[in-house]
Amino acid sequence: MLDDFPLKQLVTSHKDFPKKGYTTRDLSGLLYEPKALQIITDTFAHRYVDSPATHLIVLKGRGTMFAAVLAYKLNLPLVLIRDLGEEPGDVLFERAPSSGGDRTLEMREGLIKEGDQVLLFDDILSTGGSLIAAAALLRRQGAEIHEVATLIDLPDKGGSSRLQEIDVSTYSLMAFEGD
Repeated sequence: MLDDFPLKQLVTSHKDFPKKGYTTRDLSGLLYEPKALQIITDTFAHRYVDSPATHLIVLKGRGTMFAAVLAYKLNLPLVLIRDLGEEPGDVLFERAPSSGGDRTLEMREGLIKEGDQVLLFDDILSTGGSLIAAAALLRRQGAEIHEVATLIDLPDKGGSSRLQEIDVSTYSLMAFEGD
């Protein structure tokens, strides 16, 4: 299914944005093209429909729109992990080293319990800092990480290797080498 539709061509690269030395991957084309959104969510749904996942956890950002459709297709609760100060009520938090500067992630307390099997979703896997922090936050609550699913892996940045070092498997629809 992925080979029949040019998903990678719908992702545009913007060098030196938002600052010099960075390349931003613009995923807007994947949302603009209805067939792309259908293929993406159907592919993930096919992979995880029989998985033991009890919750879909997403890092707030561009992946949230894809995760919402996927949670609907899988009939799973969707839980957001957000930046510090964005979540009301009682929260748990974890510091996340990032290539763009450190950030602190938070999620509402009580949404995850001991033994939950979670599917962790993000748009792009780069250095893995945010996903590693999210995994630590979830494990602290007794959850088991079934897998990290991303639209794009940037293998040269080492994030997928770092996640494997902490016993978290990864699955990405696309990979972009070199920047």
